[in-house]
Amino acid sequence: MRIVVAILSASIVLGLTWLYQQTLAENQLPVISSQPSEVLSTYRLRIVATFDAGIDLFAEDVSTASSLRVSLLGENVIVIDEPIAAGQAIDTNLDLKLRQGANEFLIEMTPTNAADLAPKAIHVELFQGNNRQPLQSQTIWAEGTETKLVGRVLFQVDADLSSTQEEK
Repeated sequence: MRIVVAILSASIVLGLTWLYQQTLAENQLPVISSQPSEVLSTYRLRIVATFDAGIDLFAEDVSTASSLRVSLLGENVIVIDEPIAAGQAIDTNLDLKLRQGANEFLIEMTPTNAADLAPKAIHVELFQGNNRQPLQSQTIWAEGTETKLVGRVLFQVDADLSSTQEEK
């Protein structure tokens, strides 16, 4: 008799749990857009390094080696394959279609003299349109033993902000 009551109790608990999941739990889930909206805007990217940058002579494929590479969503946005002097500002205007919300650039820069043990840094500023105030400002640091500086620059894109900036 105890086994019958235990099986019946377990069946009732499992049945009520299944009913809750099928009816009440599904109705309380937030509605999430399956495709994030994209924002087309003009940005200015400014990059300044504290070291001389040059082409990576030890890259797997020397024909695609570069001194500076900036990627967004896996696609190259900026590729420079010539030496860059320390302190030289690289200003580039970019017309980008970005996702609303969080985005990030992947910055890769190769020092000319890998034997130099001084710490290295890259300062990155992202401006939207003709704004003088940066949307994002970040410095990527590396120890002197690093042969390549790699860092991510995260920034937020707001659809309302970009549409008002383009109208001005």
